Amino acid sequence: MVDLSVDLPLILINIATFLAGMVLIWFVFLKGFSKKMQDRTDLIKNTIDSAEKQKIDVEKLKAEYEKQLETIEKKFQEKIREATKEGNEIRNDIVLKAREEAKELLEKTKEKLDIEKEKMLKEMRIEVATLGITIAEKVIKQSINKETQDKIVEDIIKEVENT
Repeated sequence: MVDLSVDLPLILINIATFLAGMVLIWFVFLKGFSKKMQDRTDLIKNTIDSAEKQKIDVEKLKAEYEKQLETIEKKFQEKIREATKEGNEIRNDIVLKAREEAKELLEKTKEKLDIEKEKMLKEMRIEVATLGITIAEKVIKQSINKETQDKIVEDIIKEVENT
């Protein structure tokens, strides 16, 4: 039969050998592996932290650029409004000046026409008076001297002007 007795010194030696082997494995293999695993964990954590920080920085930068873009758009719209307003003012000034110049030209033309009209009327009066004297001379068959003729012309002109 098989002996199933427990040999306590053998078990203690096996346990001691197992523990010594575990300590030896720990110091030789697992300690370096544990250090490398910790370094790798720290690297991953730092990379994730850095990525999150960069993401926050990018979001801040994006918000800043959007704000700047909005400011630029507002300035652009304001410039367009100012340019449109200025263009309308210039157009209105040009139209007003053109109307004023047309009014002045019309007034000057009317004045020139009035002067020409007066000049033509005066010439016509002189012609009528001269014609009247010539007719009267022929009718009366007498000759009037130049001084008398001029006096008669002036008198007739004054009479025509008064009427």
